[in-house]
Amino acid sequence: MTEEARQSFVELILLAPYLDSHLSMTEDEVLEQALRAVGWSASQPGGICLGTAFATVREAAGCELKTEEFMKTRATVIKDGGGSSLAFEWLGRILGSDGVTGDENRFLKRARTLLFD
Repeated sequence: MTEEARQSFVELILLAPYLDSHLSMTEDEVLEQALRAVGWSASQPGGICLGTAFATVREAAGCELKTEEFMKTRATVIKDGGGSSLAFEWLGRILGSDGVTGDENRFLKRARTLLFD
């Protein structure tokens, strides 16, 4: 997976828990596992990339239109980088770790469409 695809992967998986406004300890643990699985590490000192990713995700999560555009652009980069299956697998693991809400289920369906169609 390219570095750009990794960054998009990180941003997409960070968006998932925002949907129910609740990040459980279990989701947090699985998020960390996902980051390690793709070999992602902050390319800037002090975790600035992760902080920037959180800020970008918060901004996108605040508006349905922004969320859709955010998902589309990240999914395209992930697809182009060959990471669709990996991204979808981790999204399912993260959201399923503490039970899937209706909003999270809709998110997974939309992510599947964007990553595989």
